Amino acid sequence: MALLEISEVSKRFGAVTAVDRVSLSIERGAFFALLGPSGCGKTTLLRLIAGFETPDQGRIVIDGADVTAVPPYARPVNMMFQSYALFPHLDVAGNIGFGLKQEGMPRRRRAARVEEMLALVQMAGLAKRRPHELSGGQKQRVALARALAKMPKLLLLDEPLAALDRKLR
Repeated sequence: MALLEISEVSKRFGAVTAVDRVSLSIERGAFFALLGPSGCGKTTLLRLIAGFETPDQGRIVIDGADVTAVPPYARPVNMMFQSYALFPHLDVAGNIGFGLKQEGMPRRRRAARVEEMLALVQMAGLAKRRPHELSGGQKQRVALARALAKMPKLLLLDEPLAALDRKLR
């Protein structure tokens, strides 16, 4: 069974058709890339999968469940945005642990998960820094760690690797 199934999904913004009857199936554990010119609907399709946009037609199924009308916070999906979307008032650890805190994860478990993610993205010594104290690549690693912290079934990355150094990529 596919982890993600998209069937005949379309999205229009006024007279502009951003996504036109897209169908695809992606197996669990697969890496999948959407390639195309600027403005062809790649980000719109990601936003549809994540639940930030609602399709005008079609179905989106994740892990066997139809999520077409399910709000973003209830989907087993995390999306790492091109702009990183870090909270400037939180330090690195707070940014990584934000979603876990929102879910009510106990403090000790949350701290352990944050430490695990910091090690994964090679930023263990930077937990107390604020976003304005980080380089672009470091900000992107924090955003990646935050996206992975909740262990989503599906991780969506919108042009994610540009600022990461080659070794981490």
